[in-house]
Amino acid sequence: MDRSFDEAYARYLTFLAKLDTTENISEKNVLFRQLTEQLSDLENRLKNRGIAFEREEPACDDSEPTYWI
Repeated sequence: MDRSFDEAYARYLTFLAKLDTTENISEKNVLFRQLTEQLSDLENRLKNRGIAFEREEPACDDSEPTYWI
């Protein structure tokens, strides 16, 4: 696993684009497995870099929740 994070992410995007354009179910299954593998690889790279995903608090003082559609 010599590839950099950017290369791994570019590979993920390539698989995602192929998944969107293919009609063949067996090819979609293969691409889905490759996407899953790439996501796992990206997650491991982030963990190894010590990047923590934390929820950021909104900058506004509104006490009402915001819903995204």
